[in-house]
Amino acid sequence: MRVGFAGLGLMGSRIARRLSLSGAELLLWDRTASRAREVASGIPGSVAAADLGELGAADVVFVMVRDSPATLSVVSGLPAGRRTVVNLGTILPQDSLRIRSIVESGGGRFVDAPVVGSTPAAEEGKLVVLASGERRDVEGVMPLLSLIGRTIYAGPIPSGTHAKLAANLILAGMTEVLAEALEFSDSVGLDRRVLADVLGASPYHNAYFDLKLGPMMRGEFPAQFPLELMHKDLRYILAVAQEAGAFVPLTALAEQLYGEAERRGCSREDVAAISKFIGSGCGTPGASDVNKSPDRGA
Repeated sequence: MRVGFAGLGLMGSRIARRLSLSGAELLLWDRTASRAREVASGIPGSVAAADLGELGAADVVFVMVRDSPATLSVVSGLPAGRRTVVNLGTILPQDSLRIRSIVESGGGRFVDAPVVGSTPAAEEGKLVVLASGERRDVEGVMPLLSLIGRTIYAGPIPSGTHAKLAANLILAGMTEVLAEALEFSDSVGLDRRVLADVLGASPYHNAYFDLKLGPMMRGEFPAQFPLELMHKDLRYILAVAQEAGAFVPLTALAEQLYGEAERRGCSREDVAAISKFIGSGCGTPGASDVNKSPDRGA
């Protein structure tokens, strides 16, 4: 079997390494050719593809790029053929449907399978895969998905993307609320270690707080899930919510806050850097920032 992989960023490169455990030959492509060569050099049995056309030799092609336009571009650039294309990234639901049409018109099958989790989970094969599509198509790639993490079958396309957006809605709120709790503690003179002890002993203690509280307390934010991608996902959530008639006022406010943090210099840092923004490290939100939509430019 040959497995193609398009998109070798923070997550994609780690997932590709997990897929190498299948014993399949890996064909690796990235829009930056040197990145593909770099990743391929560290994965036995893999080859850097010079262009997307070379992924046409694969039986299954995974795609993990940053957004809907990039995903559409990659899938449109693949040769037609009787292969399965698996999207692992977070895109708009309507684009998931468009991609299915593109793939099926070329004789292939499409599985939309965005993943929940960041780089540590990707390295350990502990992501949660939210797969949607025809059951037989999902089952056909399960031996590969099992190397990535636990798969939940969400239903027909675009159910997987709907589930991923709902999950990231929660994630954005949890991260921002944790940042505000630290800011409140600092402002009233409460030792941050006391807050950490309270969270650790409380009924609402959870693994995500454990993952993000340490970096927030240290003020160090190496990217596991970049803040700019969370902001992108919040924009997608609001677009889908508006179309569906869902009332999501806290998400609308979160989109403004993450957007302002991105514009003020936190874009490439981890999503936990929202605490840096809240705490004045990359700008302090004033009344004008949180009570009106930020200027989005032309």
